[in-house]
Parts: sequence; structure tokens; C-alpha cells
Amino acid sequence: MAYTINIHAKTRKEETEARKRARRKWRVQTTGKGFFDANCSLGAPMNEMVCHADTVADLYAEMDRNGVDKALVAYLNAQSAGPVFANHTLAKMLADDVEGRLFGVWQILPEDCDELPHGEAFFKAMKERRIVAATHLAGPGRWVPCRLTIGGVMDGLRERRIPLLTSPTNYADGWTGLYRFIEEFPENIYILIPGGLWGTDRVIRPLLANYPNTYLETSTFWQPEGLRDIARKYGADRIVYGSGFPKFNQGAMMTVVHNLELDEAERRLIASGNLERIISEEQL
Repeated sequence: MAYTINIHAKTRKEETEARKRARRKWRVQTTGKGFFDANCSLGAPMNEMVCHADTVADLYAEMDRNGVDKALVAYLNAQSAGPVFANHTLAKMLADDVEGRLFGVWQILPEDCDELPHGEAFFKAMKERRIVAATHLAGPGRWVPCRLTIGGVMDGLRERRIPLLTSPTNYADGWTGLYRFIEEFPENIYILIPGGLWGTDRVIRPLLANYPNTYLETSTFWQPEGLRDIARKYGADRIVYGSGFPKFNQGAMMTVVHNLELDEAERRLIASGNLERIISEEQL
């Protein structure tokens, strides 16, 4: 559910206050069901996009326009810029998050090349910069995701209950690589981003059935009534709202969640409750 703000506000302060009033009104209209976006990106795109957020202020405006309270945020150009630059740039950008609504997602790498801090130093840096989740780009980054290469980092994530955002697009061999990776690290927490728009139900359900710490993110799960069926079979507590912004509009999957044939409590879990719980249980 999107809402409008006063476009005639004369100053930045008035505009900010107008957004806050509109957000409060939206929360009342939706019976308190705020949204916590598990999948959006910050930064200027390499190729022009219809809508994007170059800065924190831009992302605030987009979130307020759609009614998103908080978001997990990755660096948009991580694949082309590389993990080291991406992590540094994201941390620098998030320093402008004066409202405390954004939570970072950092790239992980094998430790043998000494590109990122090792062990406790890495996790200390995460905590200091309010980075609460991790991801990787093993396929594009030309490294093999397995215990031999990334075992120490994955064990650190598991011990601290830090989720890993993962998608078949992160692996050179797609779903096969993702399956193999989760099989090798079965106790880690995963937020699964399907990646493809159609026909992913048959590959997602076995992961939900066999790995209780795996959660489905919504942005590219476009099966008709698919989220409702997933919630009924595996529980609404296994789904987290994510938009895929800026590739997709934040309001698109919000509309789907609003209209799911589930009860209000289940929709609230999907909108924000599940992700809030995952992050609150971290031990950084």
C-alpha cells in the first residue's frame, strides 16, 4: 500500500516531517503491519534504471513512498566493483542512516587471499557498522563455495546466528551449486532469493522441507498463490518480505503480502516479524 506526501513542502525539514506523518498514517491504515525489506540495494546503477537510490536520503524517500519501515541493504554494484570495495562503500554510505532504519549486508570471501579481515576482526567490523547479514558472489567472483574455501567464515556466521542471503545466481552452476552449498553447511541460517521469476517452486520446497533455518524471500517468487501455499505447508514463519529494489518496486510484493489468503498475524510475520526475529537472535 503506497501513500502520498505533501509535494508542496517548502523545505527539506518540512518534507521529512511530511513523510513521517504519512508513514504514521499508513501504519494505522494497515493495522500496525509495517514492512521490513529483506532485499534491497543502495548505490548508483551502472546502467540507467527507472528507479534507484544513489544515497540514503534517496532510499528513505522510496521507502516512505511505499510504506517500508526498515530494510536490509546491500551495495548495488558489488558484482562489478568487487567485495572489498562494496563492503567499504556500503559502510560509508550507511553512516548517513541517521534514522536507524537500514541494516547492512556484506560480501564474504575465502580468507586465503587476505582481502577482508579474518575471523573475529571481520565480525567486530560488522557489529561496529551495523552489518547484520552476509552474502557472496562466488560464481561471478571465480571461487568455489565449499568448506575448503569458506568453511571458517560460514562457521563464524553459524555460531553468531548471522543469516546468509543466497540465490542460484551466486553460483556458477545455479541451483545445483546452491543445493551442494547448503548441504555442506546445513545448520547455517539462509534467506533464499529464488532469482528466476517462474517455475522455482519445485527447487525451493525441498530446501524448506529439509533445512529448518532456510527462509524464502519473496521478490522473485511469482507462482500464483505460491506464498499462500508455502505458508500453509511450511508455516508463515518461513517467509520474509523482500522487494529486490531497485530491480523491482518495493510496493509490488507488498501488495501480494497484503492480499494473501492468510490471517492478519501470519501476514505480519511475513511483512516484518520473521526478519525482526532473525536479526534479534544474532550474537554479534
